[in-house]
Amino acid sequence: MVEIRAFDGDAKEASQFLNGVWQRTYGAKMGLTIWDERFFDWLLFSNPLADRDYLLGAYSKNKLVGVFFAEPAKIQLGQRQVDGTYGSWATVAPESRGQGIAVKMSDEMLSRHRERGAALTLGCVSDGTQGRAFWGRRSHARYLNGLSLWLYTFDNDKAIRWSLSPTERAFLTLTKPFQRRRFEEARTEGIRAYQPKDLPQCMALLQKMMSPVNLGYAYTPERLAHQLQYRQVPRTFVLERDGVIQGLVNYYTLQMTARGLLTTGLVDLMAFQQGLPRSEQRRLLWVAMQDMVAQGADCAAMLHSPCVPAPLMLRSGWLPFPGGARVTCLLSSPDVELPASPRVFMHLR
Repeated sequence: MVEIRAFDGDAKEASQFLNGVWQRTYGAKMGLTIWDERFFDWLLFSNPLADRDYLLGAYSKNKLVGVFFAEPAKIQLGQRQVDGTYGSWATVAPESRGQGIAVKMSDEMLSRHRERGAALTLGCVSDGTQGRAFWGRRSHARYLNGLSLWLYTFDNDKAIRWSLSPTERAFLTLTKPFQRRRFEEARTEGIRAYQPKDLPQCMALLQKMMSPVNLGYAYTPERLAHQLQYRQVPRTFVLERDGVIQGLVNYYTLQMTARGLLTTGLVDLMAFQQGLPRSEQRRLLWVAMQDMVAQGADCAAMLHSPCVPAPLMLRSGWLPFPGGARVTCLLSSPDVELPASPRVFMHLR
């Protein structure tokens, strides 16, 4: 008998279970993100706004056989913000599949959303995984936009050797001549690490950045503070001029495994004051990229979104790259109406 209840482990156990199952299931087929202990500690287990309500574990005789995690969040839905979650990492151990465990976890997550008045879960599902077929059969699930990336490779040869995909290797080989290292020349004056006193101005920048979005992650000041600074996991740089924050770039590093390990600097947030010259926007991004290299990153990535200006990314040397995933919404009620033409802002988790 399998019991679905609040996950009673910690960030270390969550990381070991998820990465172990995904490596056994997909490790020989595709590049996989390593969701390490420090990541889960930051996002879920030490996040002051996250609690155990949306951290589900499936237990068979007190042995963990499945998890489904979601983070409470404000979600931009059309012209209003609603209570919801950002959810991902739905995982069942291979030896326990075929018992309906994923369905039970999905039903329990849905029930908890309804009890707490949460409208939906926003997430992403990777191509080539069993999740695509599973969520496609669930009546409360909706597939929306495909996800694609902006990519910059600091060590192109290493990325080529790392990839399991012939298509990826061909792309990286063909685009190698375009990956110039002009970012190394960027001046750092006026650019510094984020400080807590910057929060109100950074929040104002983010609110302006979000103006094109009608579906996506919406930050509160409390959640933004945790996103921008926590035990050196996220790294945030601001451009300040005459006491005014003109822009911010927020990223963290993670590792991916395929043919070896590849360290990626993943940009979650980038926002600028209206009217800030494109050259200054590029300089701030380039300084953040300098820091990524200092942190050991082999490449950098950022999701396409209506908040990211394509001319800035192209002129900064970044290239468009297929994301291999789709935006997924799990609705707690059939009355929840999604935008007819979603303009989505979210993070790659």
